[in-house]
Amino acid sequence: MIKIVFLGTPDFAVESLRKLNEDKNISVDLVISQKDKKRSRGKFTPTPVKQYAIENNLECITPENINSDEVYETLKELNPDLLVVVAYGQIIGDRLLTRFKDRIINLHSSVLPKYRGAAPINWAIIEGEKETGTTIMLVEKELDSGDILKIENTPIDENENAEQLHDRLKIIGAKSLVEVVNNFDYYYNNRVKQNEKIAVYRGMLKKSMGKINWADNIKDLYNKFRGMYPWPGFYFNYDNKIVKIHEMNIIKENHDNEFGKVVKVADEGIKIAVNGGYVVLNKIQFPNKKAMYVKDFLKGNEFKTNIILEG
Repeated sequence: MIKIVFLGTPDFAVESLRKLNEDKNISVDLVISQKDKKRSRGKFTPTPVKQYAIENNLECITPENINSDEVYETLKELNPDLLVVVAYGQIIGDRLLTRFKDRIINLHSSVLPKYRGAAPINWAIIEGEKETGTTIMLVEKELDSGDILKIENTPIDENENAEQLHDRLKIIGAKSLVEVVNNFDYYYNNRVKQNEKIAVYRGMLKKSMGKINWADNIKDLYNKFRGMYPWPGFYFNYDNKIVKIHEMNIIKENHDNEFGKVVKVADEGIKIAVNGGYVVLNKIQFPNKKAMYVKDFLKGNEFKTNIILEG
């Protein structure tokens, strides 16, 4: 039996924990997650990983600091074969890295060394990649720089958004992770160092990045829309209100309209001129309102034509 400690927090990590827990050759001796999140009226909500652990009778701790003496002693006593990390949210320090040298593995949602750091799923789409994947690697001191144990590639559909790709990669990654845990010696002996010359780092997404620039190339604009859905979302200003776009398509076509001009409003959508063609907004959301298809929105509301929209 392979003894592991699992470190993870969000929904993306739950599929990996589930597959590891269901494998007859693997024993999940401890789950480590982030602190419960405070909600309204003083209530707290456990992380998705902790919730799964509770529902499946797995021991779970949520330390303030993964590098504390208490956590170190707990892990030292358990002495697992592997520490498995999936989107945990804290940096593992030198003491643990030394104590469990070459026994800490991580699932990263890109094909390393491209898109190290935060939001790799989003950035791959934003930057127009045709392919991405998952990487299982050894954890080292430098961020996402450890030796590669296994890579799984997958194409990115031209209309796929970050939410959809996220849901595919969590399944692909979980399957790959179970394979590596069950055959760790093989993958460790065949590990490959990352090529630092082609390493790409990207930072966290910010709310401000979702503001549309109608002068952007139509292809880049559509990639940003897909890569920033559902968060931070893609939005523009209309009558001093922020309007969020939930669905849209593009039409590549030469024209001489000013970028941001609303050229047509119909049940099929709101057609807006951009650099290299038009975007057609199919589903939008005004502040404090539910998202609506344009056809339904127009039943009781107006959207002006022949105006120039701000970003």
